[in-house]
Amino acid sequence: MKLNSVYEYHDRESKAKYVYDRYKKFLEGRILDVGADQCYLKEYLGEESKYFGIGLGKAVDININLEKLKIPFKDSSFDCVLCLDVLEHLDNIYDVFDDICRVTKKYLIISLPNPHSIFWYYLMHGDYEENQHMKFYGLPVERPDDRHKWFFSTQEAKNFIKYRAHKNNMKIIQIDLEGGCTPKTNIITRLILKFAFKKYLRLLYNKNLYSGTLWVVLKKRSLNG
Repeated sequence: MKLNSVYEYHDRESKAKYVYDRYKKFLEGRILDVGADQCYLKEYLGEESKYFGIGLGKAVDININLEKLKIPFKDSSFDCVLCLDVLEHLDNIYDVFDDICRVTKKYLIISLPNPHSIFWYYLMHGDYEENQHMKFYGLPVERPDDRHKWFFSTQEAKNFIKYRAHKNNMKIIQIDLEGGCTPKTNIITRLILKFAFKKYLRLLYNKNLYSGTLWVVLKKRSLNG
């Protein structure tokens, strides 16, 4: 059964409520939040859960630079590991993915943005200016505190997770996309585009340009069921 949420999120704090509402079925026992920021998720968990937040910042339980160090826990230490909008910020995305698979004994929840749609929206909705860089990308005149290290489509993100999940003895039990609606056009417009602007038509209906965040729940294959 698909797990959904009635809540919408607009920042990291409201995102924690969204995540708990949608995935609370998996958020029991020992929980590891990788790249936890302010550890907002912790306040939603019951007393029976043991939460650990790791990453950079004052609020986390363990301050660690994932670009330089492995996750400091033994194999299969947690019932559920979360890594939400984190991997795209890391050069060593492959190593960290393998490491979060290593430390979970049951579930792993991952979210990844769709940079293709971010760029497309940026161009199509009037936000683009010649001397303005795009958030997390571009080349600002001063070194940014944070940026995305990878530029990928939704399909590439799916392929990456499927491949590395299999390699790490994990299986996907739920995969969802936010958004993903291509523009609505009438039959006359479609015919004009088909015969006069074939390349634009393919671009217009490319789902990689409209899909939002990719959400994936994985489970260790060694579990029954």
